Amino acid sequence: MQIGLVDVYANHGVLVIGNKLDLDTDVTLQGAAAVSSSHVLLATRGQAGLVRVRLWNGIGPRVGTEVVVAKLELSSQYLFVFDIEKVGMHSFAAGDLGTTPIRVSVDDPGLASRVDVLIGEVHEERELTSVAGHPLFSVAVASGVEMEVADELDLILSGHDLPLNRLAAAIKLIFVSPASRPAILDSRLGQVVEWSRWLTPQQSVDRSHELGRFLRSGIASLHEPAQDVEVISLAERALAKSVFSR
Repeated sequence: MQIGLVDVYANHGVLVIGNKLDLDTDVTLQGAAAVSSSHVLLATRGQAGLVRVRLWNGIGPRVGTEVVVAKLELSSQYLFVFDIEKVGMHSFAAGDLGTTPIRVSVDDPGLASRVDVLIGEVHEERELTSVAGHPLFSVAVASGVEMEVADELDLILSGHDLPLNRLAAAIKLIFVSPASRPAILDSRLGQVVEWSRWLTPQQSVDRSHELGRFLRSGIASLHEPAQDVEVISLAERALAKSVFSR
């Protein structure tokens, strides 16, 4: 599950992830990444723009290039993310203190603008629910972690690129995973509604709720078993009607 997301301004171009704010003096960055017993240093694009960092616990996307697989010693339950000059400092509850396995992936090694940090010892890789011809990414799952419907839906809706692929996958997952109570269906559709609010700067909360109502009706009318062509059609119509129309 996603436990944090932050945009960091790294003026000097070095992002730090690890134990508190006291960086080891014996670790220097040469190349895309460097690792000590308690910190990871990453080379980013620096002043060119913000660096987006997403933190995942137990389950996370397999995207970008993996640059670090390590175990950090944490003296508290918090994992810290900050730029080398400590202009911006952020902390996230990462679980128990002590030895913490992490994997770090970036979009461009040496010039990172997107960083994904997965906490946990990876046990297996799985494919997300998707629709034929509109693929998504695979995910890494740590030992002892079960990927529930809510976790998978969170991963499907964890970004706003490929909106048709993501919405179609969300529709398919909701349809093939019947909710035992109306409140569960409400919650799942609510996740889609909130995701849609970030698709365009002009998207209003009213339009997003309109999307939710349209999807509720459309999902109820899908035939069993759901055909991918039907799911794609519903996703296309929903986006055209409630997001991208003028």
